[in-house]
Amino acid sequence: MLNSLSQSQPNKYMLREQINPAPRLVMVVVLLLLMLSISVYFIKKFPVSDAVLPLAQQTVTLTSGQSIMLLQFADSRVNNHLLQSAADTVSAALMQCHKSSWEQVYLSISLEKKILNITLKGERNGRLILRNIKAGDSGRQMGFINQQWLEEVHLCD
Repeated sequence: MLNSLSQSQPNKYMLREQINPAPRLVMVVVLLLLMLSISVYFIKKFPVSDAVLPLAQQTVTLTSGQSIMLLQFADSRVNNHLLQSAADTVSAALMQCHKSSWEQVYLSISLEKKILNITLKGERNGRLILRNIKAGDSGRQMGFINQQWLEEVHLCD
């Protein structure tokens, strides 16, 4: 009797072998394709980063013939005249330099028109050097930018 009961019940390992694996494989492939298409959709819909382009850029040539790129960045169209004025002043000061460690100069002004940000990028002894200057003026006219101030912040070598 014990023998007959054990023969009538299918072995649990035998049951797995009897199921057709093709539908399961199709389901896995469909799920992978669905995940891939959702990923592609979100990558296209929400890009990882947007490149910020400069508002204006100019090349300044020093008396030694060295070229420095002067780039202006602004978040709005409101303070561009102050930014251009600061760029003109920095450009004129750079033209008086014989030599500078800086290859690129980035300029931006805060939305409140109170802070001028000058970021200097260059290379010395094969190493990247960066310097960030934040200068404020309560008069909002950026009148502190003059040749003497630019020499004090070591724009020239």
